[in-house]
Formats: sequence, structure tokens, C-alpha cells
Amino acid sequence: MFVKIFTTIIILATAASVSAHTIFTPAIGISGRAAVRADVERTTAAAPCGPNVDVATAIPGSTAATLNADGTFTVTVTDFNGGADGSRAVATAMVDPTGTGASFPDTATVLVNGDPAPATAGSEEVTLELPAGTVCSGGNDGASCLVALATAATFGNCVLVSSA
Repeated sequence: MFVKIFTTIIILATAASVSAHTIFTPAIGISGRAAVRADVERTTAAAPCGPNVDVATAIPGSTAATLNADGTFTVTVTDFNGGADGSRAVATAMVDPTGTGASFPDTATVLVNGDPAPATAGSEEVTLELPAGTVCSGGNDGASCLVALATAATFGNCVLVSSA
């Protein structure tokens, strides 16, 4: 009996620890509603937008963040857990200027980062800058880059950034 209870507790704790914690919006593939915990992905090197995201089908209905003339853009980061596993700090910001998700050869610079270990769940804005000379050529408008954002715990997703 004790073994069954203990096993159940371990399974539930493990499931909770791998649940999604942080999302950057506007996230590709989410349109017409607020992002929820179930939308968050755990990114990998092979799937920088998340293993459950088909970039080609996600982009057409997605909202893009605005790329300012100085190469900066701002996104909102929301964590669904407080503490380090719900970090709102950007750890990686890879850039695909073609907007296809095929490769992310460049890195954006974080200018204003989020809280690395917030005490409570919540949202805040983070500001990043594309590398100098980046020309965005993807998306519906032909002027969007795809940026793969992730926290140190590898929770994250991709956002479109448009200069149009």
C-alpha cells in the first residue's frame, strides 16, 4: 500500500515538474486568445520552437511582434509557476532571418531581461535587439524573422518579429 502511494506521489511530482512553465508572446501558433500553460513548450536543439510546433503551419495565423527601426523588439513573458522553474529571464534568443525555422544562425541580444526567479506567477516585458544588419525575409509579410526564445530551464517557444 505504501509503495503504491509513494509511487503515485513520485509520478505526480514528476509530471508537475515537466509541465510547461513559461511562454513568450506573441507565440507562433496562438491566435485570438491568451496563451495558457498548456501552450508552453520545452525546447530542444532539434526543436527550438518546441517539439509540438509545426512552424510552417503555425506562422500563417500568427501575430508578429513589431521590429523597431533600431532593431529592437519587445515581447511579453509569462510564467505559470514562481521560482527558478518559472523564470521569466531569457537564456537563449536565436534568430532565423528567413522565418522558416530551418536554422537559427544568429543570436539576439537581451537588453531588458525578465526576473530569473519570480516569487509568484505573472508577466513582464523583455526587450531584445536583432544583430546589426539582420534582414528579415519570412512570414506572411516577407519581412519577418523567427526568434526562438528559451529560459535556462528550456521552457520557451518562437515568436515572429516583423519590420513591415
